[in-house]
Amino acid sequence: MTYDAVIFDNDGVLTEPTLLEVQREAVRRAFAEFDVDPTTEAIDGVIHGGLTRLRRICSVHEVSVDEFWPRHETHAAEVQLECLENGTKPLYDDVQTLDELDHPLGIVSNNQHATIEHILNVYDMTDHFEVAYGRDPTVEGARVKKPDPHYIERAMDRLDVEKALYVGDSNVDVVAANRAGIDSAFVRRPHRDGYALAAEPTYELDSLDELLAVC
Repeated sequence: MTYDAVIFDNDGVLTEPTLLEVQREAVRRAFAEFDVDPTTEAIDGVIHGGLTRLRRICSVHEVSVDEFWPRHETHAAEVQLECLENGTKPLYDDVQTLDELDHPLGIVSNNQHATIEHILNVYDMTDHFEVAYGRDPTVEGARVKKPDPHYIERAMDRLDVEKALYVGDSNVDVVAANRAGIDSAFVRRPHRDGYALAAEPTYELDSLDELLAVC
């Protein structure tokens, strides 16, 4: 199959996933600004739950979700920048394969846009990608994250392409690609050992090296 562009998820594809405890620290810091000491259950609800659950948790703690969420996004980007700088959020070795792809490249991630910018800057990868999107630091930005195809479609518009391949490591990546009407490649990293796919990707890969044959 010939593609006009290749678009990548970030966490679990280009960089190793952010540790859960790091994500929890960002939630704690955000709630601390509102003098709230949340339970672990509430913290994990913010991280893993959808927008409805986020609203419920903020309501229980009498915090405006529209005020809390931007603060959370700022702290999440800050703690992940610390991880990038101390080496606890490294690139995967096979990211070097991107140098051999003769396609326009993009990133679409559910991580914060600021975090994606930090990753590109810290690893000197800005010139690799013609477009890179993380989620906007607003409630609306959280609402349209994957599996919504919003950011994939924005990237394709920026790249001015119709036939792209989206490379991810989760069900939401495969579903978002399907909703955008494009092919998907699922990379089964070690952290996805035994992971069940609810939707079938166009390709299943063990490494980014295999993209050379796919593309």
